[in-house]
Amino acid sequence: MKTKTSAVRWPQPCRWIAISSLLLCAIFLHALPLAAQKRSELNAYAQKAYQRMGGIYYAYPVPPADCFTPAPEGYRLVCLSHYGRHGSRWMTSDKRYEWLWKQFEDEKLLTRRGRGVRSRLKKICDNARGNGGQLSPVGVRQQQGLAARMASRFPQMFGSESRVTARSSVVRRCRKSMEAFVQELEASDLGARIDMRTDSADMQWMSHESPDEMLLKLQTDKSWTLPTHRLLASLFRHPETIADTARLFSELYAVASDLQDVDLPGISLYDLFTLDEMRYCYQRSCREMRYENGWDPANHGIPAQCAANLWGNIVLCADSVLASGKPGVTLRFGHDTALYRLLSLLGASPVVDNSLNLGDLVPMAANLQMLFYRNRQDSVVVAFYLNERPMPLHGIHPAFTLDTWNVPFYSWTALKRHFQHYLGRQKWMDRTRAINTMVGTDYATTASAGRYGKGSEEHGQTLPAVLVPHGMNFWTPQTQDTEQKCRAPYYYRDSLFQGFRASHWLVGGCTQDYGSFTLMPMTGRLRLKPEERATPFNHNDELSHSYYYGVYLPKEKLMTEMTATNRAAIFRFMPDGAGQLHVIVNPNSDYREGFVAVDSARQCIWGYNPVHRIYQGWGERAGFSGWFVVQFQRPFRQCGGKDSVAYVTLDVKAGEQVLVKAATSFTGIDGAWRNLRAELPDWDFLGTRLALDSIWQNELRTIDVEDSDKAKVNQFYGALYRTAFEPHAISDVDGRYPAFASGRPMMPDSTETGRTRYMDFSMWDIYRAESPLLLLTHPQMASDMIQSLGGMYREGGWMPIFPCWNNYTSAMIGDHAAALVADAVAKGLDRTHPFDLKTVYSGLRKNAFESPKSYQDYANGMGRRALKSWLRYGYIPLEDSVEEAFHTQEQVSRTLEYAYDDYCVAQVAKAQNQKKDYEMLMRRSHNWVNMLNPRTGWADGRHANGRWLMNRDLTSRLPFITEGAVMHYSFYVPHDIPGLIKAMGGRQSFVHKLDTLFGFRRDGHRDNTYYYWHGNEPCHHIAYLYALAGEPRKTQLLVSDILRTEYRDVPGGLSGNDDAGQMSAWQVFSMLGFYPVCPGSAEYVIGTPSFRRARIGRLTIETRGGGNGNCYIQRMTWNGQPYTRYTLSHEMLTDGGHLVIGLGPKPLR
Repeated sequence: MKTKTSAVRWPQPCRWIAISSLLLCAIFLHALPLAAQKRSELNAYAQKAYQRMGGIYYAYPVPPADCFTPAPEGYRLVCLSHYGRHGSRWMTSDKRYEWLWKQFEDEKLLTRRGRGVRSRLKKICDNARGNGGQLSPVGVRQQQGLAARMASRFPQMFGSESRVTARSSVVRRCRKSMEAFVQELEASDLGARIDMRTDSADMQWMSHESPDEMLLKLQTDKSWTLPTHRLLASLFRHPETIADTARLFSELYAVASDLQDVDLPGISLYDLFTLDEMRYCYQRSCREMRYENGWDPANHGIPAQCAANLWGNIVLCADSVLASGKPGVTLRFGHDTALYRLLSLLGASPVVDNSLNLGDLVPMAANLQMLFYRNRQDSVVVAFYLNERPMPLHGIHPAFTLDTWNVPFYSWTALKRHFQHYLGRQKWMDRTRAINTMVGTDYATTASAGRYGKGSEEHGQTLPAVLVPHGMNFWTPQTQDTEQKCRAPYYYRDSLFQGFRASHWLVGGCTQDYGSFTLMPMTGRLRLKPEERATPFNHNDELSHSYYYGVYLPKEKLMTEMTATNRAAIFRFMPDGAGQLHVIVNPNSDYREGFVAVDSARQCIWGYNPVHRIYQGWGERAGFSGWFVVQFQRPFRQCGGKDSVAYVTLDVKAGEQVLVKAATSFTGIDGAWRNLRAELPDWDFLGTRLALDSIWQNELRTIDVEDSDKAKVNQFYGALYRTAFEPHAISDVDGRYPAFASGRPMMPDSTETGRTRYMDFSMWDIYRAESPLLLLTHPQMASDMIQSLGGMYREGGWMPIFPCWNNYTSAMIGDHAAALVADAVAKGLDRTHPFDLKTVYSGLRKNAFESPKSYQDYANGMGRRALKSWLRYGYIPLEDSVEEAFHTQEQVSRTLEYAYDDYCVAQVAKAQNQKKDYEMLMRRSHNWVNMLNPRTGWADGRHANGRWLMNRDLTSRLPFITEGAVMHYSFYVPHDIPGLIKAMGGRQSFVHKLDTLFGFRRDGHRDNTYYYWHGNEPCHHIAYLYALAGEPRKTQLLVSDILRTEYRDVPGGLSGNDDAGQMSAWQVFSMLGFYPVCPGSAEYVIGTPSFRRARIGRLTIETRGGGNGNCYIQRMTWNGQPYTRYTLSHEMLTDGGHLVIGLGPKPLR
């Protein structure tokens, strides 16, 4: 809660001189003409008033009296923390002087007064030559004076026992300021040893420039409204020929203001300007600095947040000094912007109360001193002094105020608590920015690349998309102009940029995009076709985050940016030069059925892209379309369209910002407009970006990991980002969605009101780890997803096998909606976040016991494939080729997966008190034994008469196995590992078979020859089976090795398709230290944790002795008690507890 704070009240001596100065200045400016001697008397005050209007160039005004209060009674000074701006300097670069001199170089172009100014400028430029941006002698003296006064006031802080550190920005003037300050302290000979250092690593807190801050600067109003003719006409004979009059005026005023910072006595340029002109320049500078660095409702609090790292360093250093019990001083030397932002974070009264006081806030050598006092009760209070004057804070009550001096003292504990939210937010902002969104956009460069995969299987197939987690659209840069199967919209290897796409690509898979459209800005010649408008780009010019994407297009000389909401996006384009900007929009219809139109009255382009099916009903219309609307902020100069491509042309100025908004819907154009108006009512690009960043910070907060290895932490959160694509929302803001399998727009019924409808369940992939992860991190979303499955069953008549493109498909094998539901039931989701379990079970049961009555329905993807064989034989015989499936045959894999699916349906039947169903399904769940050849101990093909194929090829890809080898699928009995161990001949034989797969020799070491393939899902659980077979050390070693060799934080860092986030979900679970081997049970298998500390749900996992390759578990405790099991129950995560795991370099025997 903000509290009202009174205006700044200085100590009596300071107050007197301040009031006197203001009165005298007022007399000078407004009184009638005075006598000559009086004018001379007041000249000094007037000059000071002019200098003050130099703003950031104002030379440090030494206080006329000491405004520091003595220590409060019972307290003693124990710590002093200082942040100072560098001292006075020349203007920031020689080039500024050179440019200005060039304007005056030709005397023939100047008036008489102009030639006089030229003479002065020559002296100024000669003095500045080679000194641009450097500390001036004036600046040195300022720092020396500050140091001398500090040493004089607080000699006890610089004794032989004191710890004094000095740090500076890497900019030379800051380092030289530090050196001048420290040399003066050393000259005082008080005995302190000063640790002085300049390190680029300190810039992260010394003068942090966040991406948000840089974007904020782009939005600063730099317009110049002051007439320049009066001044320029007095200097130039032909002022109309000057190209940039505002720049010339501004630079002349800057030089005039900076003269107080260099030793050039007798030279002034103040006579060039009227008082109103000076006031305009000063106020303009105040407003710009306030917007970019201060307390302004329009800047979204960005400057204050930008100072969080600096505040964090102040807290860290102060607490370290306070803990040491000895006096300590921390000196920092940086820049005006960093100090201004720190004042904004603190809510300093001079920042909050006044918008036009730049000269008081951050003059040259400006400084903030924090004085820490401690009493005998160990209570610590802090007093703030800005430019050696007391500084109150807004929004926090002082612990007490010394009435005589009117200096507020604040509780240090209360201050830290009050400002902690800045530090907490900064932590998560840093983590969102550190995510490498490019991982998986290139061919695999991992250890197992090329082992089993082929073609696109060797590619992560991910997108560097901007999105709300599981939102409707994935807004991605486009380098491929098709929606064809297995071609992602973006590949890292491509060098031509084609625009921004609203994509619904099944991220990480080998499917197709649908209902998408692309928007492309360009300059120069209008080019409508994708191959013609494609323009070169460089990855060095890309900035890609989960909440923002920007790329500079050099051929177009155009900066392009994008951020988004759930169903909408806002774009910002900034051309280098003036001219025309074209924006092209087209639906990405490979069937040439897209429609697009321009509506100049509403300043928009709108259209649709019909969705087409694949797998079942390949090429047929799916019954709905991706609708879109693109809205412009300004009228068009020109517009048109051809061959389902529309364009608008806008007149633009150099550096001007062009904003464009877009939204989509799967229900119609009205839905697109509703989504746009609801999610992007304004044209606030930066606000939208910040809002999405905040959403992603909250997303990452669902799992909090800590470790000294920051690269490993960043890699973890990159994996969490990739799990946040699928399934994705398909409903509009009002809940309307296209009905499953028909596409007709529907409003949700009473069971779905207030819920989101989700689509694109890559079921064969996500049931393994992606869906179990959502149950932990987003239980309500997981509930909505299961409710969506129930809705699909009601609308289509069958529970979908692999629901994508809002239709039935049989893209992969199995019937794994059962796994999603069983996992939810086993973990209590139906009780904590209810869904219509009765309807959902009805759909699961129908799939398990019935086949479609019409062949057309079966061919359309309804029902399980080869169910009749499964029910008749208890397995799928080789004679059943499994028609009407994208993956035909694959009989062994199908049998094993149906056994698991029936186990899952059985668990749901049990929860619904369907005892007969449960018993029958559990009997069927044991049918996996029908695929394990007792003579070989491996999975094998089997004929209808029961005869075994007697296959001996365990490592090749065979037609009766899905995307893997016999050796992989032989271990696919996740629901009955004890039974599998027994069937394979017991524990020793089982482990031997695992050793063959992973290349373990008898001595426990691994060969280079092994057959494990992490690039596809059938192997993902197998490394954890060692722990269930009494060999946890091998699980620990293998999981550690897989994480190290199969996941890299580079574009080729995934060993295969990410498959809707499953590959990344494996990484998330495994880095946490456990994995759901059998979704549908409430148990996880322990592997080896990667982090010093991790929190998920209410479970905290802490490791001791980790790092340096230490992956073997030595000991475990649960809530302080010894823990010897290698499994975790779901209750342990939800009820909470503390698991401590000791790690070492060698396994326990």
